[in-house]
Amino acid sequence: MLELNTSKPVIVAAQLGAAWAVGAVALPMTWQALLLGAFAAGGMGLLGVIALAGVAVLVYLIVVIAVTRTASVLGATGGRRVLWALLVMGGGAVGWALGWAATDAAMLGVSRNPLLTSLLGGIPFALVAAMFLRGWQFSTAALGLSLVLIGAGVVVLRQESPDELEVRLAVNGVHRETTYVVAIPGYLPTDDRDYGNGLGRSFQPKNPDAVPPDRYIMITAFDQVMLGEQMCGQPTALDSRLTWGSCTVEADGLVYRNNQIEHGYQVPVSHRYVTVVGTPAVDHDLLRAAALSLHRATAGELSNQKQTGEYYAVTVPGYIGQVTGIPPGMIYVPTDHAAGAQSVAISLYVAYAADDSICFRTTECTPDGAGLTYVRNEDTHGYLVRHDEVNVRVLGGLGVDKMVLRQAALNARPATEEELRRALPPPEPRTLVDRLRQWLRTF
Repeated sequence: MLELNTSKPVIVAAQLGAAWAVGAVALPMTWQALLLGAFAAGGMGLLGVIALAGVAVLVYLIVVIAVTRTASVLGATGGRRVLWALLVMGGGAVGWALGWAATDAAMLGVSRNPLLTSLLGGIPFALVAAMFLRGWQFSTAALGLSLVLIGAGVVVLRQESPDELEVRLAVNGVHRETTYVVAIPGYLPTDDRDYGNGLGRSFQPKNPDAVPPDRYIMITAFDQVMLGEQMCGQPTALDSRLTWGSCTVEADGLVYRNNQIEHGYQVPVSHRYVTVVGTPAVDHDLLRAAALSLHRATAGELSNQKQTGEYYAVTVPGYIGQVTGIPPGMIYVPTDHAAGAQSVAISLYVAYAADDSICFRTTECTPDGAGLTYVRNEDTHGYLVRHDEVNVRVLGGLGVDKMVLRQAALNARPATEEELRRALPPPEPRTLVDRLRQWLRTF
């Protein structure tokens, strides 16, 4: 068999140079052939070029290791030489692809420079070949350099360039200038986006016991022809909120229903059943009194607005009603605005100053030092502070301590790039490189 008969350094150089030529010459030529094959013959032509190129490179490498076999630990037998060729071709191709992706991600412009592509493209193949050279100095040096280059490539691929971040911001409709965050002691963020470290734009108390239960009453009318199973001898409206659970027939014939999630009454009125439904925090006796006061809604109760459909109303001390949508109905909420989860919720709002009047629709608007203005609305209060071109508001329910809101307004700040990256959803992967980069970012 043909063998290079010269000194060992020359054989080593010849083997590494021949391996380097795969990435420096063969792959660029194959890439051009792939473009021509795809253009000329479509998918089948592309597969044919890939198969032909793979076989040609494999045969070439087998010849290389056969001629320089004395320099490699895998050069002794035919099987080992085929293994060497496969390892150099496969490992070099992976390193070549990783290097291409990493230099593109770092915007080094290597892939757009044919000279740099040729010079650097062969390095992964030469390094894989060097790992199997005789002598631990060669293999150790090649392995160490490979690990360094792989580590650098992984670091680069995990990073997101400023241009990529700007694209993600635009796609998700996020503006840097108005994206502020804050952390509030004793509160947890409830945002859809996770900025990390307790930062957010909307909050609820950390202690669930500090959140008062919601209290509201819903009034809805249903046709009696739409009936389901009976409860305590009374048919059930199919779309009712009270289609399951326990039931009790009370002394005057009213049927009280309770499913632990909601409770109340279904009252027959003319050709309809009207449900009077409350949350668990609403007192049973209050619901009963409301059911007994059920009547057709007046124009005043409908806020003098013309409504289609039959609306029914009740009289509930301490509650105020308003019209709801489909099906036609009324909802009654406490008038004190200090009940329910919203009474202890906190939200951060940011708007451009030109579009945000400080005292618009407020019941109180008072300067409070440090550039702050205290504002109070019908069901919220909080503070506003001006930052450059934006107004930053921190508003909470009437159950939130005023000083908590004041400190939160002072602490609110623009989100950092890292916080924005964390909060934004990942971009839709379009290539294998995109998928690789997203996978690497999970570590």
